[in-house]
Amino acid sequence: MSRLSAVWLLLFAPLIAPLAARAQTPAPAPTDSLPAVVAPTASSEKLSESVPVPAPSSKPPGLDFNFFAAEPGSTPSADSAVKDANVDELSKKRRHRLEIHQTLGIATWILMGASCVVGQLNYNDLYGGGSGRGSYQMPHRLLVYPTAALFTATGIYALLAPTPYQKPLRFDTALVHRLAAIGATAGMLAEVALGFITARQADAGNPSGLKQMAQAHQIVGWTTFGFMTAAGVSWMF
Repeated sequence: MSRLSAVWLLLFAPLIAPLAARAQTPAPAPTDSLPAVVAPTASSEKLSESVPVPAPSSKPPGLDFNFFAAEPGSTPSADSAVKDANVDELSKKRRHRLEIHQTLGIATWILMGASCVVGQLNYNDLYGGGSGRGSYQMPHRLLVYPTAALFTATGIYALLAPTPYQKPLRFDTALVHRLAAIGATAGMLAEVALGFITARQADAGNPSGLKQMAQAHQIVGWTTFGFMTAAGVSWMF
């Protein structure tokens, strides 16, 4: 049995020898894969102290912008300040003159209504089967003259009201007021002309076409009063 064991050892000796030698070889010392920590030097400490550290902000990142902030160093120009002052001054003048325009317009509307009523009574008295004595002629004239004067002053104050800024033309109450005022102006001019011609012809004793002219005078008068009413209503709204 000892001889057989010796034979087996001789056969497997070349295979066992490398394994035994490898087992006896000491294992290499483990090396750290992390880089070595370099101790800070004096120059690096000075460099870190010289770099300013930003202060922490309470705003969320990415949301600290302002679209309407003025650029650094930018100030309003003198021209814009002067322009704003001019607009403010013109706005005050416009408001004041339009307030006077409104007051005169109301007074003109009242006198125009009274003139139309007394004028209608005068027409009925002279041409509508009345007494024909002309009892309403003088009251009608006393109302017509101040009505025409107030209407002229009302229009002048409207025309002299400055416009501080341009306003686009569109269909609104302001446009209705302007159109009604234009119609009232045309009616007032025609009314004064017809009334003057009718009165002069009546004073001259010429009855030819006198009734037709007096009738046209009344129709234009009531139409003018209607335009003035529309102008006042549109001004209120």
